[in-house]
Amino acid sequence: MAEAGNERKGFYGWLGNTLERHSGWVIIGILLLTIALLFPMTMMAPDEMASDNPTGNAVVKLSDHIEDTFSQEVLWVGFIVEARDGDMLTRKNLAELFEREKTLKQSELVDYLLIGYDEAAGLAVQGIYTIADAVNEALLLQSGGTKDLSSEDVTDAQVKKIIEYLMDSPVAEQFHENLSALYKHSEETGWTSPVLIVSVLSHDEQVLLDYLDEDDILAEASIEEKNYARESYALEVQEIMRGEEVENQVWGLAIDMDHEIEDESMIGGVMLFAALILMAVLLLIIFRSLPIMLITVCGLGMLVVWLKGSANLIGLKSSLIIDIILPVAIVVLGVDYAIQALFRYREERAAVGDPRGALGNSTYCIGRALVLAMFTTVVAFISNASAGVESVIGFAVAASIAIFSSFILLGLFVPTVTMRWRSWRSKGQPATLSNGNGFRLRWLGNAISAASRKWRIVLPLALVITGFAAWGWVNVETKMDAADALKSDSDFVVSLDKWDVHGADKGGEPSLLYFEGDLTDHEALEAIRNTIAQMNREDEELYVGNDPITGEPNVDVLLLDLLEALVENEYSQRVIEMATGVEIADLNGDLLPDTKEQLQAVYDYVISNGLPQDENTLRYRPAQIAETFVKLDSGDYATLMLVGVPGTREQSVVRFSAELLEDDLSLAMDGVQSIREYGLTGSGNVRVAQCDAISEALSSSLIIAVAAVLLLLLIVFRSIRYAVLTIIPVLLVATWLYGFMYIAGYSLNMLTATIAAISVGVGIDFSIHFTERFREELGNGLDKGAAILKTAHNTGFALFCTALTTVLGFTVIAFAPMPMFSTFGIITAIMITLSLFMALFILPSLLYVFVPEPSKKR
Repeated sequence: MAEAGNERKGFYGWLGNTLERHSGWVIIGILLLTIALLFPMTMMAPDEMASDNPTGNAVVKLSDHIEDTFSQEVLWVGFIVEARDGDMLTRKNLAELFEREKTLKQSELVDYLLIGYDEAAGLAVQGIYTIADAVNEALLLQSGGTKDLSSEDVTDAQVKKIIEYLMDSPVAEQFHENLSALYKHSEETGWTSPVLIVSVLSHDEQVLLDYLDEDDILAEASIEEKNYARESYALEVQEIMRGEEVENQVWGLAIDMDHEIEDESMIGGVMLFAALILMAVLLLIIFRSLPIMLITVCGLGMLVVWLKGSANLIGLKSSLIIDIILPVAIVVLGVDYAIQALFRYREERAAVGDPRGALGNSTYCIGRALVLAMFTTVVAFISNASAGVESVIGFAVAASIAIFSSFILLGLFVPTVTMRWRSWRSKGQPATLSNGNGFRLRWLGNAISAASRKWRIVLPLALVITGFAAWGWVNVETKMDAADALKSDSDFVVSLDKWDVHGADKGGEPSLLYFEGDLTDHEALEAIRNTIAQMNREDEELYVGNDPITGEPNVDVLLLDLLEALVENEYSQRVIEMATGVEIADLNGDLLPDTKEQLQAVYDYVISNGLPQDENTLRYRPAQIAETFVKLDSGDYATLMLVGVPGTREQSVVRFSAELLEDDLSLAMDGVQSIREYGLTGSGNVRVAQCDAISEALSSSLIIAVAAVLLLLLIVFRSIRYAVLTIIPVLLVATWLYGFMYIAGYSLNMLTATIAAISVGVGIDFSIHFTERFREELGNGLDKGAAILKTAHNTGFALFCTALTTVLGFTVIAFAPMPMFSTFGIITAIMITLSLFMALFILPSLLYVFVPEPSKKR
């Protein structure tokens, strides 16, 4: 034990003396700072979300470039319409779909619906055109206007006959694309399909102008704000498209991610409140003191203020991790500082009696362990910033601030307030530890001591388990899927599940191929065509979607479609010839204008005016063209190729497809001088980049955390032996944890990848407290066996209590509706359990084996 305050030396002596002699000023200063931080917490909340994309990545940079280069005119909202009786191609199901379309076109949303040329209809349509429209038109035509889909005397056989005709028509491709991949066709049943995949096209800019918040200006609105506005509109469309859902059900295709996240994240406040209540109950059980519990809970509330206020003050952007997970996690971790400090304060008070002296002594004795634990945890959290992902960097910085705040508030402020309360309450009367605690100390301490003496069994067994765990760690999969982020029964996830079944080989989330250069050169256009031709690999697994009729790659290049439509339409050619004075011809039959001059004239005209179909109809509108084809300031042109890739929820599929598409690009572009820039990106490819960044961050952050923590241990302990022995259990924790993840089937994601470094920072706290107390007892003249026993009796029980509160606290996060957050809570709770086990059973064995007996003083 430390002696009188005037014998306390160094920084920790000064710290103990300050808390003992100037406790009132310390309390007032911290309270004033907390009040000051309320302003940035409430008035400086960020209005931007942090990006999950890795900075500097080529795929991400190209994606950003495409977003800046091309405009968006069309807001596409897709729906899966599923028949309750298993076949959408019946009169009742098509009639219900048709009525919903009519309702949409008669609703207040009609002004947002886009009027555009539809290949199947052969004319301009408003917003939506499906096989139900075509069948209804055919029935009206056949009956002279007396019968349509609503007529109950129209039979399914009649409907099937019309569908047979439509599927044999020149525009059958569009209708095929609307069918499920599970469609069937036979002479007996005709065409059957369990679902129809339909689209509603709207004016994107008009939607944004009306659906952005009143305070938002379109030109200044963030991507997140725009997407939220689009989703708000899409959800209203979905409500109309669903109707009463008598004959069939409707799911919007991944239209509400931000809204779903917002709904599910509302539980963040509930989780924080639940964590505070749980911590209060556990503190009451551990300390058996209502005032101590209330003081500590107030400290935890102040901790949330410091976290939010500091994060807003330094301008950290918002993220789900910071807003939902970190407040709960930091409350749970912050309790550890209070428990360690208060246990040592009670121990010192039982020894010296005086509350003020006990606070000074306990701070002096445990201060180094608390400071070291704080710094090692900060280093571990901040090491995750090596991921180069804005949201993870924000999490690392905010968590580091919160850990430092935990030391100040829970490790110093709470014990100081407790001392002042004790001084007022007991007026200097000494306190003793309860017998109940003593019983717990005895059995736990005896178990730890016995295990250390059985090191010949404990250490080899731990080594064998570590070997198996390391193999599992290497095989843990990195994965980012909406099903891991959102509830499995949410509309968003359900719609993706249904697309996986019914969209299948036709394609899905598109990869984007970017081409920039002199596109008036036929060499460039042929190179783009050759890229598509390269995708016809019969010897490869499916890596792009297939056209449902031709079996060709499901690829969309609006520029090529526009040029082909032009050379097949004399009216379009005449209009452009009259406007530009350049005659348009395709004498070689390659479906392209013959010369550079003709292509230049076409581009100049259509970019400004669009491509006319006839006197009354624009086949391609200027804004529609600008979505994938533009003229750059340099004078070059840029265009996009959209390639449907099936199964992109699996990163392995995206990676496989990307590798082959890049090969296709390289082969097609080889020797082509007119294409100066080209590349591959897309949302699926960006997710792969995120996964790669996560995997790299796991390795780099762990290395950084281990190296930094080891350096700190060397500086503080001034002993290689103690530094190495203290960090070994933490390395075992990380290895065992990811081995468990492999066995349990968990994957790495944005959150779980950070746990490796976190396990070093949090897990080392347990080892530090045990090693520090062990060294103190050796310094008091005990042999190493007795030192382990006494450390186990005192610090061991405190560690057990901190681990108990932390584990139970993280189980609160395990109840989060978002699987990614729930998994983080579960795995972190397991990590804490492993950290306690290593600190209480592996570390004592290492200390018993590798620390020599202290020399006896004569």
